[in-house]
Amino acid sequence: MINKKHRRLIWLIGITLLLTNWPAFKNITGLNDWYYRYSNISGTFTTLEIPIQGRLYKKPPNGEFILNRPNFYGCKAMPQSDTAVYRLFTINPLKFWRWGEYIFSWRYRLPYADWEAIKKRRGFDYLKISKDCMEF
Repeated sequence: MINKKHRRLIWLIGITLLLTNWPAFKNITGLNDWYYRYSNISGTFTTLEIPIQGRLYKKPPNGEFILNRPNFYGCKAMPQSDTAVYRLFTINPLKFWRWGEYIFSWRYRLPYADWEAIKKRRGFDYLKISKDCMEF
């Protein structure tokens, strides 16, 4: 049988997990600022979700985030063969405030790509050339 002290601790942990996994909490505290970033593998298309501004992407119908139109968003510099979009945020089990997202969010089912490798492949000067389809 669990005594009162342990029961309170379990309730406190449960309430903390529920509160910190609530999306509004993450928006208010700034945990979601610059978190949901996406890019294609060449880095010629980058985009950012900003939940506090209501700028959210919907779940793709087939589970893949594909840029299926030529010159998507007016991106003339983007290679036509590089249309798959990758998430640039990792899964870290120590971030307990994201556990709900790890389980239920479609974003974590997208393939992951390392931003440092993409940035190195793209080069810094490329951002100056193609501002129309790169947010960062």
